[in-house]
Amino acid sequence: MFKYDERNHHLKSDSSFPGVLNFHKRVNILTNFTDLGISRDIIDAMQDMGWDEPTPVQMEAVPVGLKGGDMYAQAQTGTGKTGAYGSIMLMRIKPRMPTPSALVLVPTRELANQVAEELTKLAKFTGHDCLPIYGGVGIEPQIAKLKRGIDIVIVTPGRAKDLINRNALDLSYVSVVVLDEADRMLDMGFIRDLNFILSKVPKKRQTLLFSATMSSEIREMAMKQMVNPREVLVSKDEPVLDLTKQYYMVVEKEDKRDALYTVLDRYEPKAIVFCHTKHKADQVAKKLQRHNYLAGAIHGDVAQNKREKVLKAFKDGSLRILVATDVAARGLDIDSVDYVINFDAPSDPDTYVHRIGRTGRAGKEGAAISFFLPEERKEVRDLERRTGKTIERLDIDIVHKEEPEVKKLDEVRIAIQASANQPSASKRARSHGNVASIEINLGNADKIGKGEIVKLVKSDTGLAARDIGKITMGDRYTYVEVFKKDAEKVIMSLCHQFYGNKAVKARMV
Repeated sequence: MFKYDERNHHLKSDSSFPGVLNFHKRVNILTNFTDLGISRDIIDAMQDMGWDEPTPVQMEAVPVGLKGGDMYAQAQTGTGKTGAYGSIMLMRIKPRMPTPSALVLVPTRELANQVAEELTKLAKFTGHDCLPIYGGVGIEPQIAKLKRGIDIVIVTPGRAKDLINRNALDLSYVSVVVLDEADRMLDMGFIRDLNFILSKVPKKRQTLLFSATMSSEIREMAMKQMVNPREVLVSKDEPVLDLTKQYYMVVEKEDKRDALYTVLDRYEPKAIVFCHTKHKADQVAKKLQRHNYLAGAIHGDVAQNKREKVLKAFKDGSLRILVATDVAARGLDIDSVDYVINFDAPSDPDTYVHRIGRTGRAGKEGAAISFFLPEERKEVRDLERRTGKTIERLDIDIVHKEEPEVKKLDEVRIAIQASANQPSASKRARSHGNVASIEINLGNADKIGKGEIVKLVKSDTGLAARDIGKITMGDRYTYVEVFKKDAEKVIMSLCHQFYGNKAVKARMV
């Protein structure tokens, strides 16, 4: 029996539901969203999102959550958990209230944005507002948005604590709390912040905890923060391992970079490359860029605006290689990742499972390749025992590449920067009709960057960077704006050059 509280703010239930649900033992499995008890408004939004049928975690968690009881569930990123708890929240809180009715706690900024994006789509027809909040950006705009009224707040623990201490985040009417990626929040040392935040939420609430692993620490947290919670168990390895081919290579330390280049050249994947440290991630990304791979790095020291740009570029295909640390990549839900490459071997089997969970999604096969030093070879057996799968040795000849001349590449970067800081040819001359556009038969598919394009255009022409205008890159062709007076000599110069083994061709368009 549901009732409204004294402010008519949210739905409450006095009942709790002890017990354990196991996906593999359940007899009557629900097969569609209507059977789960989800409203028509939310189902319509799901259809707009292209969701055809519930995932296992949605089938198990939603009916439990809609009854109002506390719950902790084992589910990885990419299994539909956001849709599970999002449906529950949207069904159990009223929209357009002056203070938040639901709170979602997440470990990282990236996950906050991803969750907010998905919840906003789910709430397309319900009228609920969602707001991601995290550190690394200005706090005042976030406070201003909170004052206007937000139904669901998705927030990292550090920023939540800061807002509470400023009396800017009122949690006194929150009826549904979600702890997403709870295992990672514990790993990152947020337990004190979580306890502080939850102490500001009414004790009579619904708490939903989602975690990729179910350690004793997670269960302890669940028991402390919940009332007679139900446990939902969905096989944690199934979404990853069924569609992910696993390989390993034994590589000497000094050969790791060449091994990486060899794998990338051989398979041409869209890949996430994992490194242990921020410094290593930066190093690897820079080396890849110098060899003209479309690569970028994310880790905790990368500024938030740059992180968001790198992730956007990776999602839309402008970047093909994302170099990341474990913490930075946690919770990323990126479709169409072909390969996960463990440049540094994972520190433990659970980390390995989390890493390779970035590929083999949405019914598409993926692959994971891990580099092990000779002395680390024995760790492969530990990973096989953890996953229950054979990890095959990949024997391919490593092709050694000479490092590009750093000086010349630095000159290119300086030229690009100079071009960015000065009025370009197109800006100065477009209004006078003095700009020509040149088509070059090189593009993203050739793994060439704008820096190398600038270098080619400048070669033997006497042009400075400021004489080169807008550069537009496609997969097969690049279009470069120059002054009309320079167009002929640029075309002549380009047509006498090679990029790798490919003869450069150019024409005016």
